[in-house]
Amino acid sequence: MEIRNERSTWSKEEIEALLAREDFAYQDIELPFGLRTGGHDRSATAARIFPDDLTGKTVLDLGCSFGFFCFEALRRGAKRVVGFDVDPDSVRKAKLLAECMGAEVEFAQRDIERDPIDERFDYVLCLNLLHHLKDPIAALDNLAACANERLILELASFGRHDRRKVNVGWFTHKILSKLPIIFVSRYGTRGRHQVQKFFISPSATENLLIYQRGMFARLQQHPSEHKNRYIAIAEKRRIGHLLVVSGPTSAGKKSLMRALVANQVPELNRRLGTPDGSIWGVPLNGGKIFQPMEPVQEHLILHQDFMRPFMRSAMVHERDETNDILDTAEKITFVTVWTPPEQLIKQITEAEIEPAFAKGKKAKRHLAIRDLYHRPEKVIDHYERWFTFAETKSRDHIVVSPHDGTKLYSIAEWRRLFGTTPGTLRQAAGS
Repeated sequence: MEIRNERSTWSKEEIEALLAREDFAYQDIELPFGLRTGGHDRSATAARIFPDDLTGKTVLDLGCSFGFFCFEALRRGAKRVVGFDVDPDSVRKAKLLAECMGAEVEFAQRDIERDPIDERFDYVLCLNLLHHLKDPIAALDNLAACANERLILELASFGRHDRRKVNVGWFTHKILSKLPIIFVSRYGTRGRHQVQKFFISPSATENLLIYQRGMFARLQQHPSEHKNRYIAIAEKRRIGHLLVVSGPTSAGKKSLMRALVANQVPELNRRLGTPDGSIWGVPLNGGKIFQPMEPVQEHLILHQDFMRPFMRSAMVHERDETNDILDTAEKITFVTVWTPPEQLIKQITEAEIEPAFAKGKKAKRHLAIRDLYHRPEKVIDHYERWFTFAETKSRDHIVVSPHDGTKLYSIAEWRRLFGTTPGTLRQAAGS
C-alpha cells in the first residue's frame, strides 16, 4: 500500500542523503523509491492491531518514535493521524520522514503525564510506553477516556527479554506471569536509574481494563513479536441509548424491566420514546458488566442497584466501576424505582433473606441493608444521592412507583411527595 495524497517533492538522492545523515534504526519504515530506514520490523504488529481499512477513523499514537504506526494508519485510510513523543529529536525525525513521503501526519512533542490528552480518537495506541511512565495507572485512565473505539497497548511483562533486565529467574517468571502482578523494579533495568521500572502481567492488564473499569466491552491479548512482549486490544463500549433502571436492593427493578420489555407499561414506553419495549433486549446486570459483549449496542438496558457502592469500599457512585458505562452512551435515560421503606423491608425479607436462611446462608449483606431500611431518612438520603449523581450524566430521569399502579413522577414531584421536607418522612415510612 502507498501513502495516500502523496505530495513529496523529494528526489531519491535527497532521501538517500537524509538516511545517511540521520539514524532511523529503531523502526523499519518504507520510503519512496524502494528505500527503507532499517530497524525493527513492526509490520506483524501493525497487521495485528489495525484492520485493513481505517477509512474515516482517527488515530493517536503515543510514544510514536519515528512514526511507523502513524504512517501505517495513514496507508490504511485514516482521515487524521497524530503522533506524540516526549523526545524532541524523535519528533524532529518523524516530521522529516513525513515530509519526504508527503504524508499528512501531525507530530508533536508531548509528555502525557504532564499534559493530559483532551481530545478523543477512534484508535489510541500506547505501544511500549506505559511501563516507562512514572504513574502508569493514572495514565491508563487518561488513555481510556480519550479512546472512542479501541485502546491498544504493548506491554513489558516477564518474557525472556524483559525478565533478564531485573534478574527474574525462569521459575519465578513462570509464577509471576500467571498472576495479576505489576512488578516494580527499585532502580530500573539492570540497576540503572530513570529507565523502565514496571513489568505488567497479562492478567493484571485484564483486571485493570475489564474488572476495574466498566467502559470496555471486551479484551483481546496476543503475544508480540517485539521483545517477547504482549499486545492488549481493549474495545470500548459504544451505546446509542442507555436505559438505566435503578433503585435500592429489592425495590422491584427486575419486575419493572420484565414488564417494560414485554410492553406491559405502555405509558413508560411512551415517555421513553420506544413504543416497542422489546428493543431493550436482555438487561445487563451492573454487577456483571465485566462479561464480554458486543461493543456496539444501539439500545441497552442496565440493571443498577444504587446501594452497591455503599455495601463495598467505593462508598460513592463516582467510584463504582459499573457507572463507567455511562460515559460510553450517546443518550442516557434514568428510570428509578421508588419503593417506600416499609415495602422495601417486606420485599428484601421475602426475596433475599428468607431464601438465604432456607439454604443455611447468613445473608449478612442483605440483613445490613434491611437494618438501613428501618430508618426511612436513610432510604430517602440514598435516593437523593443517586438523583444528584445521575443529574451529572443526564437530565432525562423518570421515577416509577410500581407499588401503587405504576405511577410516573419527575424528580421534583417525587421530592414534593416523598422527599425530606418535614412530614413527608412519615409518608415515606408508610405511617
